[in-house]
Amino acid sequence: MTEPDDLFDPRHFLGVRRSFDQAETLPPWCYTSPRFYQREKERIFHRYWNCIGHQSRVPEPGSYITLDYADVPLIVVRGKDMQVRAFINSCTHRGSIILEGEGQCNVMKCPYHAWAFSLEGELVGTPLFEESDSFRKAGHGLSRIRLEVWCGLMWINLDPDAPDLLSYLGDLPERVAPWRTDEMVCVARREFPVRSNWKFYAENWSDGYHVPFVHQTTLNRKRVSKRDFHDPAIHLGNYLMHYTYFNGSRGTPEGQRKFPELDLPPELKIGTFFPYVHANAMIGFAVDMVSCTEIHPEGPGNCRLFTTTMVPKSTTQTPDFEEVLGLYLKYADKVRDEDVIAAERQQRGAESAFNRPGCFTPQDRLVHDHDLWILDRVVGNAAP
Repeated sequence: MTEPDDLFDPRHFLGVRRSFDQAETLPPWCYTSPRFYQREKERIFHRYWNCIGHQSRVPEPGSYITLDYADVPLIVVRGKDMQVRAFINSCTHRGSIILEGEGQCNVMKCPYHAWAFSLEGELVGTPLFEESDSFRKAGHGLSRIRLEVWCGLMWINLDPDAPDLLSYLGDLPERVAPWRTDEMVCVARREFPVRSNWKFYAENWSDGYHVPFVHQTTLNRKRVSKRDFHDPAIHLGNYLMHYTYFNGSRGTPEGQRKFPELDLPPELKIGTFFPYVHANAMIGFAVDMVSCTEIHPEGPGNCRLFTTTMVPKSTTQTPDFEEVLGLYLKYADKVRDEDVIAAERQQRGAESAFNRPGCFTPQDRLVHDHDLWILDRVVGNAAP
């Protein structure tokens, strides 16, 4: 299907905006077009809250990590006051990248002219260049961006005028408060490249229809009694959520050893909550652990996944913890690999000139809700 010149004309998306039982999926160019992806960066990833991993990635003063998120280079560093801050990774002198990779530092020093910045982002050193009436260090600190911590996870926002994180999340923190994630520790962080548009993997999270077919030897072997797909109209916050009912942990096969169960109310021990926080965080709240998958977009046809596994500190002190963790990760790898294969197949199909919009089944309601959320921001919700 050829990408139109007037790509963002709302008329191209009228099929998506029909009532759910008659709606079409997004046109294939939404998954392949550099122009559509550029608009997503500007209107979604540069304006809304994005998860970048557990706060233990920067455990002590001077600990830092660097990353490029939606083509924006960033530094995340813990200050001497133990506060975690995020800055644009670009020197205020001539624009050079300041830090690479991750590590430990007392000051952040640019490799080009050795300008030095404190852990709080203030310019503190300019070798061979003194202050004068026309130059004051105070006006040349690093550009700081917003960073907040929730669920033990760090969230960034490039828009200085966006609502705070808790307002963005709405009632989600209250819903998952019994898991007490702030008291959990991160026991694994892993990275996986995917050759597909980020939306294919995101949509898959809320798609219950694929489980019996894509996950025949993994998730489908669990005895699921039902799934609830929560209508986003009935809760407050920028997230979608479904709840899967079954006995035991979603993170292990039937009969496999698992972590000790959490101290949860009985009504929360009969399955797993699966919220998807727009636009990059997919979280699983299980009876014994919490996991988070971040999607980092890397172009119209590529993305990268980062997974975080969290458990109470007491779980890490059980005698067989390392062995059981290995079983969890092995199983998670298999499930994720199955999803990655599915997403990459979708991408190959979308790149065909003969691809057309598809349809939705009753189990795809949250996928449709996801696509409408995207359109409202990338195209706007006005239609002729």
